[in-house]
Amino acid sequence: MVQPLTRYGVWILFVLAAANGLWLYLLPGQADTDYAWSIKPAVNAAFIGAGFLAGTLATGLVLWKAQRWRTFSTLPIALWVLAFTLLLATIIHRDRFKWDYPPTWVWTAVYAGVPIAIPFLVRGQRYGKEPTPAADPKLNVLRAVSAVFGTVLLIGAAALYLFPADLLEYWPWDLTPLLARAVAAWYALFGTLLVSSAYGLRRPHEAFVGYATLTCWCVLLLLLPVLHPDDVSGGAAWYVGMIALLALGIYGVLRGAGGFAARA
Repeated sequence: MVQPLTRYGVWILFVLAAANGLWLYLLPGQADTDYAWSIKPAVNAAFIGAGFLAGTLATGLVLWKAQRWRTFSTLPIALWVLAFTLLLATIIHRDRFKWDYPPTWVWTAVYAGVPIAIPFLVRGQRYGKEPTPAADPKLNVLRAVSAVFGTVLLIGAAALYLFPADLLEYWPWDLTPLLARAVAAWYALFGTLLVSSAYGLRRPHEAFVGYATLTCWCVLLLLLPVLHPDDVSGGAAWYVGMIALLALGIYGVLRGAGGFAARA
């Protein structure tokens, strides 16, 4: 079962994700002046907003449907990776942040606190847990493909995070080194999610939340060239990659939908 303290933490994440996601995705131009650091062009703010909106879907599903820990147990490590990498990017590029602006301190507090809170909550959930069930062979293809895609995402995210100056020219829109690391952090989150799903999924219903989140994220990102045509150019490989991820997300959703409705 989901512990009350875990559910309280998910509520906090839901509110933060919804507030950031709606604002950054729908009003990205305002992030140039009204965010923890200046985000431009607008497509970058919308990219970050897409991640938060996908997180809103994930936390919303957990809050209103999930009753069992295993329904979303592959998500915490992915969130830990996102929070840690964004905190590290904040430290590396601290000169780019508006430290006289209160939301900057909220940003920093969240990403400093989440890496501490997640292990504590996960430990509480795992205390006295039921034995791990055997893996359902129906998930073999999903797990195998997720392992491949997740590994590729993690390698690409690590390269962009560690060597942003060398890779900026290959991205379909303009990035600064700070924004490159923020973009890499979100790809690292989904890479971690896929790898942890490849290792941890045991029953089809356990796939639904994670792959629904991936599907939502892919759709929102694929809309960016339509919403911001002046900011995006080229990037054929990016489109191919995102469409492949979308296909994987949809496949995972279809695998998990029936069981999730009945057993979450």
